[in-house]
Amino acid sequence: MRIIKLLCLLFILSSCNKYLGVVDKDYIPTEELDDIFANDIDRSNQTEILEIKKIIYPSDNFQVGDISSIKIKKIISLDESSAIYFEKDKIYFTKQGDLIIFDLSESKEILKIDLDIDKEEKIIKIFDYSSKKFILSNKSKLFLLEDSKATLIANFDKFINDQTILNDEKLLIFTVFGDLYEINLIKYTSEFKGKFPTNHGINIKSENYIYKNQISHLFNSGTLIFLSQSDYNLETNYFLEDLNILSSFGYFEEFIDAPFSHNNYLYFIERSGLIAVFNPLESKFLWETEIISSIKDFNFSEDGNLLLLTNNQVLIIDNFGNLITVLEHTNEAPLKLISEKDKILIIDEKGIDILDLKSGSRINFLKNKFDGVVEYIHFNSNSYIRDSKELYKLSE
Repeated sequence: MRIIKLLCLLFILSSCNKYLGVVDKDYIPTEELDDIFANDIDRSNQTEILEIKKIIYPSDNFQVGDISSIKIKKIISLDESSAIYFEKDKIYFTKQGDLIIFDLSESKEILKIDLDIDKEEKIIKIFDYSSKKFILSNKSKLFLLEDSKATLIANFDKFINDQTILNDEKLLIFTVFGDLYEINLIKYTSEFKGKFPTNHGINIKSENYIYKNQISHLFNSGTLIFLSQSDYNLETNYFLEDLNILSSFGYFEEFIDAPFSHNNYLYFIERSGLIAVFNPLESKFLWETEIISSIKDFNFSEDGNLLLLTNNQVLIIDNFGNLITVLEHTNEAPLKLISEKDKILIIDEKGIDILDLKSGSRINFLKNKFDGVVEYIHFNSNSYIRDSKELYKLSE
């Protein structure tokens, strides 16, 4: 009889793969982690995350009241290259060679100004300095907007990149050939600051971040440069070269955004899936990993959690490179990730998917066709989304 009981016990153990016990609901098998990461990655001690803290990179925190019941409202029609500027209850935007001023409170166009630009020329920036409103074209023409007119005040006669840096009276522009100029918005003069080698890459809208008195800037997705914060001269620091020499996973060459700083480390995020948290001054890694999927977007919270949007998942990694959780999504071509407390928003060309952070289940889906590059804009406690054709407002 004892022999029969022993044989039954051995049979039960073998059929259970030699594990008896309760499996945590957030447990992710090692085999599944191997399908996500190219290297071994530890699970975080924080096995559950109930709320995302304030997002500090790449943009301000998303702010809509009841996110589960938000609606999408079309505000204005745009061109793919339209420049937009928000001011109180007005929107300034360009379309088909005109500058249009739109009243948000009354939902109507209040002024249209014909801009004296060439057929192939476009406006890349509308901005304010010292209570004056300026307009800049990709041929480096600078207009002053006053008395319902746009007056050309300077023509620097250079083809420039869409990305610029504005700080007080200094406007930094980058020519398509890799020249850096500083425009003085008081004297309307320009000063050559240096030249840098350009690599192949796509033009993307990226942020600029401060690290140890230097500014990280992406000229395009493949060209990373650093500028002195004090005088805006080009810095030769070999941060990227050292990273590529020391990294165990591959070559960083196509970035999703300029590297940003947290606790004295720079976060380098490569579109192909490489991530490195690297202190270039000490040639030291806090952690690095490789995801077996391209990265579409990211959020970074004030407590050091990194959220990554891939083709079919949202990964949440803690400050030390440990995996907290994985959320699955079914969006065919995800474009944008927005995090708000206990909700995750994923934007694709068909609409906005709203997921519950804890369960990963879908709360709502807002059907809307988005075209081209999607940008999230937060202004005056309101949230907007623009694509290549429209500007939308998100509201309860």
